[in-house]
Amino acid sequence: MAIAVHRPIESASGRQFPGLARSLFGNVRLDFASGDEAKSRMASAMLGACRLTRLEADRHVVFGEHVTARPADPDAIKLIVQMEGGASLAQSGLHAPVSRNGLVIYDPSRPYMLTNSTPVRQLLLQLPRHALPTAAVERLAQPFLAKAEQDGMCRILLSLMDSTMHEIDHLDEARRASVGQTMIELVRTMIGAERPQAKSVASPLDVLLQRIKEFIVLHLERPDLSVTMIARRMGCSVRYVYRAFEIERLSPSDYIWDLRLQKAAAQLRDAGGYAGEISEIAFALGFSSSAHFSRAFRHRYGASPSQWRKARMS
Repeated sequence: MAIAVHRPIESASGRQFPGLARSLFGNVRLDFASGDEAKSRMASAMLGACRLTRLEADRHVVFGEHVTARPADPDAIKLIVQMEGGASLAQSGLHAPVSRNGLVIYDPSRPYMLTNSTPVRQLLLQLPRHALPTAAVERLAQPFLAKAEQDGMCRILLSLMDSTMHEIDHLDEARRASVGQTMIELVRTMIGAERPQAKSVASPLDVLLQRIKEFIVLHLERPDLSVTMIARRMGCSVRYVYRAFEIERLSPSDYIWDLRLQKAAAQLRDAGGYAGEISEIAFALGFSSSAHFSRAFRHRYGASPSQWRKARMS
């Protein structure tokens, strides 16, 4: 299966703005009751495991009650740099003002409300949750705030994010990934996260692989389960999902189908033997047809589903 090596910049303006926001940031709700939606625009691109977005918008409120409600919603830590205008983030009992050249890092899986009380220009960085140590994520039970004039790391990150958006069209995938990794390291340093020791802590790819496997098990019966869906939920690129599976010597898709076949074999072993049961098992596990299921099952176990069931019942 071919792997895309370049993802274009995604952009939207006006009425398309809220739709792209939900696609990129999860199940958020935008309210422009006090502002002009037509003045809004954004551009976004992947930087390896990260996503960097630039947006300009009139006054509006972002409600994030159920950001990861759907399987395809990205589960990522979010960072906002306020380039112009004023905003306030309410989360976990804290009301955090975000002024010009200010930065806020927060966990959007926790309910929040972001009030942009003036027209704003912002840079947003989404980092996959697995890129930060568990202790760092736990510290984000409440938002982390910083100001460029008071924090040198904040100034460096702000400058890097801004310059990257201006040069994004001239960066190939490898350079984008390198810049994204630099941003991750800056964020880790800002929130006081110590680098994990290789001997005692799993690598980021190991952690990512474990989270992907848990996600696949939970959604194994969904016919639309795909590498793209997994990447969006993990908050990383499709290429990083493939990299995480290199140790398995299977592609993510092959892993999904093999797991489905294993589950089918277990269900056939306990099957009651009534007419249509094999087809029910196949469709319930996401196979498109009985023929598709039979071919895959025979290739995996060297017997047809009916032969497998009869052998186990005898």
